[in-house]
Amino acid sequence: MVETCFLGANTPQGFRSEYKTLQQDPRIRRLLILKGGPGCGKSTLMKTLGNRAEECGWKVERILCSSDPDSLDGVLVPELGLALTDGTAPHVVEPTLCGCGENYVNLGRCYREAELRALAPAIRATREANLACYGPVYGCLRAVASLAEARRGLLGQERIRDVTKDALEQLLPEKLPQSDKQGTRRRVYFSGITPKGLLTLDPDVERLWAIHDSSGVGGGLLRQIEQCFIDAREDVILGMDPLNPDAVEAVIVPARDLGWIRVRPSFQGCRQAMLRLDLDSALEEELPAETLEGLRELASVEARLLRQSVGWLRRAKSNHDLMEELYRPAVDFAAVTRETELLCRELFTEN
Repeated sequence: MVETCFLGANTPQGFRSEYKTLQQDPRIRRLLILKGGPGCGKSTLMKTLGNRAEECGWKVERILCSSDPDSLDGVLVPELGLALTDGTAPHVVEPTLCGCGENYVNLGRCYREAELRALAPAIRATREANLACYGPVYGCLRAVASLAEARRGLLGQERIRDVTKDALEQLLPEKLPQSDKQGTRRRVYFSGITPKGLLTLDPDVERLWAIHDSSGVGGGLLRQIEQCFIDAREDVILGMDPLNPDAVEAVIVPARDLGWIRVRPSFQGCRQAMLRLDLDSALEEELPAETLEGLRELASVEARLLRQSVGWLRRAKSNHDLMEELYRPAVDFAAVTRETELLCRELFTEN
């Protein structure tokens, strides 16, 4: 299992969501989809439910919000086959067959709507200010993606191919034995571009390889590692790359308590790995001085653009916080508490 992760990410292509994968997760038999606007208590409900589950002795996976990592967008209790998720925009989730293992929890009914109508102009203005911040965010990230492609061009495909081949032989020197079942893939994000900065969460495995990869060339290497374990019929968890969401940033093999994750100097977090592979040094070895200087200049521009994207996300969060302040006085929190207690009683006493 994964203790904490993101299921959505701010990327050069805009917001990318993996929340619908909860509906294909074979561990989940019951999915509750929370609906309701800002400030109505969705995150608080999930935090309370997760804490209660742990008090009962069950392991909990928490899904963090990429627009506010201190807030929850989902909670999974795999031993109970249970998941709760925020199903509102931008990570909209709807039941496949409502009432057949998937259903809504509507916290929007806890609003006192008569009070909110008078605040509609202020709420609308704050919402528009919040949404306007995301244009610069995604513009900066698109520029970062273009520069990363330029850096890979300076390194050259042949050099990348040779270094990747040598790295794979070092990481997986022997052919893997096949297990007696079909392997599965599960996609999450361990890294996020957030108002709190560029974060990488701890994948929480005993043996973790840190692959130092400033240029983003390690995605192909990790795809090969992924395929080796899938061919061996092992389950894998893929950490997708927020700067290139079709590329892999991490591969975790839960059954072996083993993983590989690309680390970049701009991202903070992720504990010190016991094992280390330096792709950067291998790729830059014997490059001409002017090429190395060009790579460093591009990396400097990328870092500046990433800082700007984080700054705009902070502005967006500030506006979202103002919107929640407008909503909260019109929320019946006693009703939210009752809904939370009823859910906990229903979900945990029957188990």
